[in-house]
Amino acid sequence: MINKERLLRDNRLCKAIIGLLVEELKNLAAEFSACYLIYRKKNRKDHERQMGAGQKGFIPTPLDKLLFILLYLKCYPTYDLQGLLFGLDRTRVCRWVKMALLNNLTV
Repeated sequence: MINKERLLRDNRLCKAIIGLLVEELKNLAAEFSACYLIYRKKNRKDHERQMGAGQKGFIPTPLDKLLFILLYLKCYPTYDLQGLLFGLDRTRVCRWVKMALLNNLTV
């Protein structure tokens, strides 16, 4: 898994990896979190469970999800490499990338 704490301490590293400064990333993360929550509520199937119950996601936080897709868009790694960096299987990476890009979660 990518060392998120190290990335958020170093402007130069953050700019090199995802193309944003730390402050820009934090601002974008706040907006992304709100948009992602709206997306989840809107595209949720009717379940008996409460929001947040059940199996936890493989990419745990909205900030991690944002880092995942920004790294993909800047560096365009193979699904195998992206999976290695985030601890996922390449098929899960493929699903995440398609979901994010097709639903405009990066805007």
